[in-house]
Amino acid sequence: MWLPFVLTFLLLQLYQVAALKGDSQCGYLVCVNATVHHDTITYQMTARQERMGWLALGFGRHMAGSDMVVMWRNEDESLTISHRHGYDHTEPQVVEEPLRTAFLPMLQPTVWDSKLNPANTLAFSIPLDKSQWVHKPEKNGTFEPLIWAYGMTRPASPDPHTTIYGHYAAGMLLLNLEKDLPGTPPEDSINDTTMPRPSQDTQTASEERLPYTTHELIVLGHGFLVAIGMLVLLPAGALVARWTRTCTDRWFKLHKLLNYMIALPVILVGWLLGPFAVFEARASHFTDAHQISGVLILVIYLLQLSLGRYIHARRGRPNRATHAPSNIFHVCLGLVVIGAGFLQVRSGMNKWEAHTAKELSHWCHILWKVWIIALPVLYLLGLSLLKRQFYQESHGLNPSSAPKHYVALSPDEGHRSMLFNADIDLDSLPDYGYPNNTTNGLTKEAETAVPLLRRN
Repeated sequence: MWLPFVLTFLLLQLYQVAALKGDSQCGYLVCVNATVHHDTITYQMTARQERMGWLALGFGRHMAGSDMVVMWRNEDESLTISHRHGYDHTEPQVVEEPLRTAFLPMLQPTVWDSKLNPANTLAFSIPLDKSQWVHKPEKNGTFEPLIWAYGMTRPASPDPHTTIYGHYAAGMLLLNLEKDLPGTPPEDSINDTTMPRPSQDTQTASEERLPYTTHELIVLGHGFLVAIGMLVLLPAGALVARWTRTCTDRWFKLHKLLNYMIALPVILVGWLLGPFAVFEARASHFTDAHQISGVLILVIYLLQLSLGRYIHARRGRPNRATHAPSNIFHVCLGLVVIGAGFLQVRSGMNKWEAHTAKELSHWCHILWKVWIIALPVLYLLGLSLLKRQFYQESHGLNPSSAPKHYVALSPDEGHRSMLFNADIDLDSLPDYGYPNNTTNGLTKEAETAVPLLRRN
């Protein structure tokens, strides 16, 4: 007699579970998972940094004019919910009687992604409100705009009215809360708000389909340009200087073109996108090793460029050593910049994956590992040309050091070659009684060490 009622009840329960809707998305430093159940929605916020003070979720597109729920974990592991309203870029004010009152779920939901830290996860439930949902035809869905904020310092008191310190980062999310959630039914009951966890294949496909946010595109541009400048252009300039200076006097032009005229604007634009990305995320500047190292590397790179221009301006001056300390320091600084660039790019790759939950293509890691080994090998092999370089310099045969209008007349190893400046007026030279255009004249010039040969 009771069997039909029991079956009907179980079918209704299964239908309700299968009908769970919600969405999840990760911002710069905060991930949000939302599950809709009847007229209630549960939001799960997870900080992606180990240090967490407080988390906030606001309902709207901008801080000004948005209601928000601020949460933090106290020293005794209790949770505080504070209803606030944003007014411009000041501390949100406490709302005594909010339009919707948030409350703690009976059970705090388990973390929805194994990559996230459960200790940095806070959840609250609130009555459903579709008044601010926006339909986007291009995305074929209806989305709820949300703003998030992340603070690194925990408020001093569990009182909801206590002062909260300024946020470290903030951003915006769009959640499609009409999307069906895949997963299995909870083990306890329908009132257990444990989030259904998607399968690994479904989760991976969902991550691949997520479009890049504006912030992520800025960060990608920053990483791409800096990587091209630091790992391609600067090493190419160093290899040109190491391998071709004994072969052609045009090596310096190519070295300058790569390291200065092309690399400088590429690196500067890429570097500036970094602070702009932090500003766009409303985060604090120069708060981690990656950001501070980026400033130091840029300063060293600019110093190395300035030193190179100083050396080039003084070349050819009398009594100047062939290998002055400034030349050696210039080379050392260049190698330091390239080495630091490799570490900085690697740090940026790790930071991207940690903050966006989006893994870079596997070939990026492979290419970085291959290049960090191949580049030093190529440079060290180029050091085999030092003997040839020193010989050319000691005999005036080095294309890089010989003035433009000079030619070497004697390649004999016993003494330095005689050089002739074509700008010198031939009429001012002594007359040795033979024409300058005869073969004997050429021989006599070399024998008497008198440079009378004009270079055509």
